Amino acid sequence: MSLIVLMSTYNGERYLRKQLDSLLNQTLRPDEILIRDDGSKDDTMAILEEYASLYPFIRYYNGENKGPARSFWELICRCDKADYYALCDQDDVWFPEKLAVAVKNLEKEKSEIPLLYCSRYTLTDKDLVALNSDVSSLYGFTDFPHALLYHTAPGCTFVYNQAAREKIEKYDPEKDYCIIHDAIIHKVVAMFGKVILDDSSHMYYRQHGNNEIGMDANKVRVFIGRVQRFANGKIRNYRSETAKSLLKVYGDEIDEDKRELLQIVADYRSDVKLKRKLLNDDRFRSHTINDLFFGILVIVNYI
Repeated sequence: MSLIVLMSTYNGERYLRKQLDSLLNQTLRPDEILIRDDGSKDDTMAILEEYASLYPFIRYYNGENKGPARSFWELICRCDKADYYALCDQDDVWFPEKLAVAVKNLEKEKSEIPLLYCSRYTLTDKDLVALNSDVSSLYGFTDFPHALLYHTAPGCTFVYNQAAREKIEKYDPEKDYCIIHDAIIHKVVAMFGKVILDDSSHMYYRQHGNNEIGMDANKVRVFIGRVQRFANGKIRNYRSETAKSLLKVYGDEIDEDKRELLQIVADYRSDVKLKRKLLNDDRFRSHTINDLFFGILVIVNYI
């Protein structure tokens, strides 16, 4: 069994050492830690050089600043072949059993199909003090229809198999719509294989104010923040544009039912019948207050 950890860094000198130490302290040590630096201007590269000189299985290189989505995607496509791949952020801290638990869960399934393991997480402040938060349990969906609309867990919890990588690599964020890499991975695996959600936390998800992608500890603020992002257009039509790209890349490989689901989300803005389906199809419902928010966004063509 082989396992590669993929990490993208950017100006991460403040927290990087603790994360690297937590990787080295895994009960199941990875065969390789491959790191791409996304154009850091602090001492991140010096820290990477130090660790790589001590641990030969840590490899790193730097490149132009692409942002987290494209930086991670380059790692996904560039790394050597392995049985499993884990995504890793520079500023978190993993519990010692994180990788071992992930692989144990994945090995219970058929390796021929794309598999994605993800988990809950422990939200902390910048000093790794746990926050009184239950935002990691906002959603528990692992099916394809909900994957088109909701995130199950952040990418820093992801471990996926070789069959998943083969499907993921067909997507090209330079040509195909991509806001963030983990959303595409989640949707592709849900479309072709199985998403496994572990209800236990195996990592500290550090929030420090400078996260490339972060999370608030309060459900109400999470909800308000989502409304604000939609209102100012930052992620307007993100789901429908992603569905269009998925349909273009994978449409010939999926069954009629999945094509219909993608078509509903992709084209509801231009087809009243599809909009009605998106509003009324129970496969898309969360059965929470989010359904009200979701319905409003569909009506005003923001999904």
